[in-house]
Amino acid sequence: MPTKKAAPPATKRTTKSASADKQAGTDKPARRVVEVPKPKRNIPVVGIVFGVITVLLVAAILLTANTGPGNENGEPTVTGDFLPVFGSTVGDPAVGLPAPVLAGENFAGDPVTIEANGTPTAIAFIAHWCPHCQQEVPRVQQWLDAGGGVDGVEIVSVSTSVNSARENFPPSRWLDNAGWTPEVLKDDTDSSAHVAFGAGGFPYWVFLNADGTVAARSAGQLDIATLEQFLLTIAQ
Repeated sequence: MPTKKAAPPATKRTTKSASADKQAGTDKPARRVVEVPKPKRNIPVVGIVFGVITVLLVAAILLTANTGPGNENGEPTVTGDFLPVFGSTVGDPAVGLPAPVLAGENFAGDPVTIEANGTPTAIAFIAHWCPHCQQEVPRVQQWLDAGGGVDGVEIVSVSTSVNSARENFPPSRWLDNAGWTPEVLKDDTDSSAHVAFGAGGFPYWVFLNADGTVAARSAGQLDIATLEQFLLTIAQ
């Protein structure tokens, strides 16, 4: 009789985990998300501190540019009533009124006073950055150098609205280069002298009689003939 062959041993089935079983279905196993920390950025503390100091230093310079010693602003005192704000030479309400007295210093620190002293006076309010002033100052000086002017009439000036951030600064160098010979009084940071006399546009002229009263005011450039006519009007 033929001998029966033994049946092959049954293959052992490996039991899968519940999560693996799900993989065969529609549900996929949840994946674990691992967050990788980003590299830290080094903050340049020294650079930030230096930047802050620089900003503060620049701000301090701008704030003190027109207020510190040697900045070419003065501290004039104004005595008397302010003149009305200038509007026009025709019908000027300031004519006949006593002008305020100005007392201050020039660029060298010497005292300067503009007051009624028995001498007719023409006051030129000028600003270093004003293009009209930059034209008028040398023109008037050339006239004076050539023997111009009117006998018995004094011409003085007030350097006002000084701004170190604007062109043609400092005013002392500008006037020195122009050979400016009239006396100069330094106005303050608030332009107090200019305001006290009516704050006309530059160049701004105020013509005073010998008794200190206002004879006329004019804003803007003047040709020499017109300036001379104003001076003759107040001459004694």
